[in-house]
Amino acid sequence: MHKQVYDFLHQNGINCSYDEELDCIILNIPVDGEIFQLLMMFPRYYPYRFPKVLLVDCKGYKIPHRFTDKSLCLYDLNERLPNPDNYLEDALMTVNRAKELLLKSINHDNILDFHWEAIEYWKSKAKGKVDFLVEDSDTTRLIWASKLIEDHYIVSDSQESIKEFVGETYRLLTKNIVYEKALFVNVGKKLLLMIDTIKDIQGLIPKEDLPLFFNFLIQNDGKGVIIICADNGKGKCFFSLRIELVSEDIEYVTENIEEILELNREQKFVYMECKNFQMRRLFTRGGDGNVNFDKKCLVIGCGSVGSYLCKAIVDIGIAKSITLLDNDILSVDNIARHLCGSDHLLFDTYKVEALKRELNKHYPTLECQTINENIWEYILYKVEFFDIFDLIFICVGNTVIEKKMIQMLKERKIQKDCIFLWVEPYLVAGHALFIQNSIDEFTEENIFDCNGMFKSNVLENSSQYLKSEAGCQSAYAPYAGFEVQKFVQDVIDLYDRKIYKNRQKYNYKLTWIGKIKWARKQHFDIKPMWRAKEDRYIDLKRIDKLDEISD
Repeated sequence: MHKQVYDFLHQNGINCSYDEELDCIILNIPVDGEIFQLLMMFPRYYPYRFPKVLLVDCKGYKIPHRFTDKSLCLYDLNERLPNPDNYLEDALMTVNRAKELLLKSINHDNILDFHWEAIEYWKSKAKGKVDFLVEDSDTTRLIWASKLIEDHYIVSDSQESIKEFVGETYRLLTKNIVYEKALFVNVGKKLLLMIDTIKDIQGLIPKEDLPLFFNFLIQNDGKGVIIICADNGKGKCFFSLRIELVSEDIEYVTENIEEILELNREQKFVYMECKNFQMRRLFTRGGDGNVNFDKKCLVIGCGSVGSYLCKAIVDIGIAKSITLLDNDILSVDNIARHLCGSDHLLFDTYKVEALKRELNKHYPTLECQTINENIWEYILYKVEFFDIFDLIFICVGNTVIEKKMIQMLKERKIQKDCIFLWVEPYLVAGHALFIQNSIDEFTEENIFDCNGMFKSNVLENSSQYLKSEAGCQSAYAPYAGFEVQKFVQDVIDLYDRKIYKNRQKYNYKLTWIGKIKWARKQHFDIKPMWRAKEDRYIDLKRIDKLDEISD
């Protein structure tokens, strides 16, 4: 096959020879009066991979898109894939792309490519890593750093967040963590070309931030981690490095620092890969970037519904921060239908703590607070607590608490948007109330029946379908983990699309139909208006006036 490629290239006018010993094709490519020698190598999985082209000698020209192993990056595999049926044409196209790259380099037509690919260039030279846990990337300042292992650092604005990340994400011991100062610098819009020395780094730093740079060097005796944030015209880029200056016995004091920098101006620094854990970065690279993160959320109740809800409101980009309130311990009985699993069961762990750890596995910089107290403490004695939040979710499955919260909303003791979620046995149905406006008489009539019970329920006397195990005095509602996840995701998706993004500040009630077909077969006692509905049917109704919204 490789010999066939050689014959095809030769027939198409490419000056080349085949080296049987190396199993490669030697290409002699004339470009603007220069002859460049390239080696075409064939990957193990060729022709299901493009051939690899190495440029051994750049002849003094600056050639972008060249890896450290001297191979050329000629394809974006997210845009173009090899065609095994036309591997000969692919090989010729590869040669022509290499020739085009060389021509542009000779004529300096692609010098800005170094700027666009600065991150990849930096990563290719990296000798270590930095976990970047800082959310504010606008302000130049000193931050904290800790060395995790050799050439691997963690940086954040607080020692506590580093400790938490080490313990919860990497599950390492935290008692012997050593901290040092690091420097975060926002250099704004800069050309990121050929940054290799201490002089280059100093040249990037804005003049007004140089005193902080000098102070960092003085505090750390000329060594430490620096994070640079630069705008390359397409967005923010983050670069990590570690410096270790030589002072030649000159003391690190203000009056000497510029002299020390002059001594080290041509010294190389250590390139380090920046692993950016910022929320917006995670959602831009791992999602569509369409997020707001503008709501300070309180989630009351961290059982099955509450746990999946927390993940959903972060995943969909609503939550700026989350406070979790629940005083229950996670148990083995919970884990089949809970976001948290058995890895939290070795010791007694509050659901709020387990849930925070689980959320931080995916979103290490998510601002998440936990309160393992009884909700009645806040309802009865600390009602002002609710004022600090933008959005309150009540997922307690307790009618007494839910009715009390609704009463407090009616009396304006709570003046924040509240969303109530609860489910019926076997998740025949799930329900949500969105209270974003004053509770008038019409709203109340749509929430409660004449006996003061929620009138949305699909099952007649749903308590008859509760279960209890032998020796267990407490009843529970049976339903599957998959069903509760589907219910929560559908509710939050509908809220996001129809209410939140459209700024609809009204009161609504939602009924989500789950396993109703199964319930009919089991001869469950279903209220007449719901008996003919299909699984996954959603009914959303405004309850401060008679308007319906179709899904």
